[in-house]
Amino acid sequence: MWFLVLCLALSLAGTGAAPPVQSRIIGGWDCTKNSQPWQAALYHYSKFQCGGVLVHPEWVLTAAHCINDNYQLWLGHYNLFEHEDTAQFVQIRESFPHPEFNLSFLKNHTRLPEEDYSHDIMLLRLAEPAQITDAVRVLDLPTQEPQVGSTCCASGWGSIEPDKFIYTDDLQCVDLQLLSNDVCEVSHSNSPFSTQGDSGGPLVCRGVLQGIVSWGDVPCDTTTKPGVYTKVCSYLEWIKETMKRN
Repeated sequence: MWFLVLCLALSLAGTGAAPPVQSRIIGGWDCTKNSQPWQAALYHYSKFQCGGVLVHPEWVLTAAHCINDNYQLWLGHYNLFEHEDTAQFVQIRESFPHPEFNLSFLKNHTRLPEEDYSHDIMLLRLAEPAQITDAVRVLDLPTQEPQVGSTCCASGWGSIEPDKFIYTDDLQCVDLQLLSNDVCEVSHSNSPFSTQGDSGGPLVCRGVLQGIVSWGDVPCDTTTKPGVYTKVCSYLEWIKETMKRN
């Protein structure tokens, strides 16, 4: 996983995409069990792929670049490789990537300019409502923008090494400080796209969801390069309308 500092951009190239944040939870810690009960684990078949966040008993929010053709979703997990009574396996009925997200790079396996990663957000409709327990809870959506300088918490099971793909068994947490858009834009001029297992996971500020992990540098630079999060409050209307219609 990633991060020391983070940016939550208002827009990227004028499109409404996320800003940067350091791309893995490097220097984080094992989350306290049940402290992130909204955290979802998204698999492609049996291979762990991305994080996600439960925003409604029947809906999980994640990154659009995490789209796949065979979803396996777990809620209430802490250690991905141990049997846990708290875990719930949930079937996905349908996925809804943001209509303006560019899916062509996923089909063609090519890297596009940063602006083409805009709108990196997706809703997953669960086949049945999740059971709300101490280990599985809904995270509130934001009602206003986060403030620059705020301290937020990111969580996920992504790589814990800056230049090697070494994944963690236990859910990791890290505190991040929001930076300005100007800092983010200067830091990322020609950054490669990256999915390191934390993609799609939540950024929580003062108890509400403010960001979805999108992308970062490879290898991860833990001192100068922030990673990128999709700014959730910019997509509230789309989120609410999609859930209402489906």
